[in-house]
Parts: sequence; C-alpha cells; structure tokens
Amino acid sequence: MEPRAKILYIEDNLDTQELVKIFLRQIADIDCSIHAENILQLLSEKDYDLILLDINLPGKIDGADAIKLIRRDERFKNIPIIAVTAYAMIGDREKFLGMGCNEYISKPFFKEELINKVKLILNQKHQKES
Repeated sequence: MEPRAKILYIEDNLDTQELVKIFLRQIADIDCSIHAENILQLLSEKDYDLILLDINLPGKIDGADAIKLIRRDERFKNIPIIAVTAYAMIGDREKFLGMGCNEYISKPFFKEELINKVKLILNQKHQKES
C-alpha cells in the first residue's frame, strides 16, 4: 500500500480547513495552521510532501512572504506548493507560479478540482524522486 501523503495547509479560515481535510481524507494526512509566522518551524517538524498555502493571510507574514521564506531555505525549497486563494483574475495563476508555487487553485473550488490538483502535484513529485 502506498504511504499516505503528508500535507501542511496554511489557512486562516477554520471552515475551509475542515472542508479541505474532508475532501482529501482519502489520500492524505493534513496538518493545519492559521498563520504562516512559524512556517519554517512547522516544515522542520515533519517531512511534508506538499504545502497548500492561502495567499491572503492575516499577521506579519502573508502567503507571498511564506513562499519566499520556503523557497530561500535549502531544506524546503523543493517541497511543492499549491496557492489556495480567492484571487481569480486573469494573470493571477501566472503571478503565483512566478512567485514559486507549483500550482494554483482559486476559491471557491470543487472537491474533484482540489483532489486532481493535489494528485497531479504529488505524482510529479514522486516521478522526480524516482
């Protein structure tokens, strides 16, 4: 049996956290945080396969800042990141990919859309590691 993926989800909306946990419960174990201030500490505590990252986070470090921190750290720079955001204008996807995200999904999203994007990124990650 394939080991379950480990995902870190940074999202300040607790309802959205729970919804994503329900959507992905068949394929992944998900740890959540409501802010990104301690993102590097969280990443150092567990070997995550993927990061789901809300871009519009309250506090000192928003999603864009978190991406920069992750990509500058040698330990974590290759962990795939999916931007999860309400930004859905033309060009937003390209903007987030240019910032260092591997994929992008806009809120609100459908269950199958999220599952497909997560599976796609996890499959790409496993192919690179093989």
